[in-house]
Amino acid sequence: MSPPRVHLILVKLKIESNGMKRGIAITLSVLLLASGCAHHSRSVTDSSRYSTVETELGEAIHRQILQTIPVYEEEKLNHYVQAIGKRLAEVAERKDLAYRFVILQDDRVYATHAPGGYVYLTTGFFKFLKNEIELAGALAEEIGFLQYKDPRLSKMKKAFNTLVQTGSYVGPAFGSIGALSVLGLALVGSLVNHQKSDSARLYEADAHALQSLVQSGYDPQGLINLLHRTADQNSSFRAYLYDYLQAHPVSEERFDRLEKVFGELPLTNRSFDAGRDAYLAATATLRQAAVRK
Repeated sequence: MSPPRVHLILVKLKIESNGMKRGIAITLSVLLLASGCAHHSRSVTDSSRYSTVETELGEAIHRQILQTIPVYEEEKLNHYVQAIGKRLAEVAERKDLAYRFVILQDDRVYATHAPGGYVYLTTGFFKFLKNEIELAGALAEEIGFLQYKDPRLSKMKKAFNTLVQTGSYVGPAFGSIGALSVLGLALVGSLVNHQKSDSARLYEADAHALQSLVQSGYDPQGLINLLHRTADQNSSFRAYLYDYLQAHPVSEERFDRLEKVFGELPLTNRSFDAGRDAYLAATATLRQAAVRK
């Protein structure tokens, strides 16, 4: 695998080093276009209206992603991911979403989501994962993020539409796959008041993921193992994990919270299969193609 390239055209990234911690600051000239709406936030009370806005925003983001990043269409792996995703979605709290699982062709180890039920994983992620329970953990985490109904969504859609019309981000922002999550909610969300911190949403997604894994018959240890491996400073995948860690930062507090939730899970007399053989069979074509590069 060749090192990932980060394209900086209209999106300006500033990397700051502080020991082993790296922060990323994103500045965009287009942020001023909606500064007037940053002072007021109104919750969406009409459920049907919320669902419509959520669906439209998700579809708009999805279209932009597909215009920029190719979809990996190998049938066997896609069927495998869809089956796992469907199993997890069946126990999700939100039944109003049409959950869709998309594999993007990119070497970076990345996963993200978009409003309306979209979940994305890169081909690079499948080279990093070791078994089915880790894959289920990654999918459960993104589904967990989708359970939160963000009251800013109506304003987000207006801001996103403005960005689409001006063409301020198309192409450059998607040059780095890490910008997917930025465009999905973080960038657009920065145009309006934040209702819940990013860390709070991350912890809620973790808790939902662990609970849904158990409910759907997957070993929740898969998510814990996955996160510990992403935090490994000596991992050969470290450069490819950078964007994922920016969107899903690991910390002692996060692991402490995970441990607490894990300890409360109904695991007595439960046994699980890691699903390594099934995972290796489903990803064989992808992994063989990587070896031939």
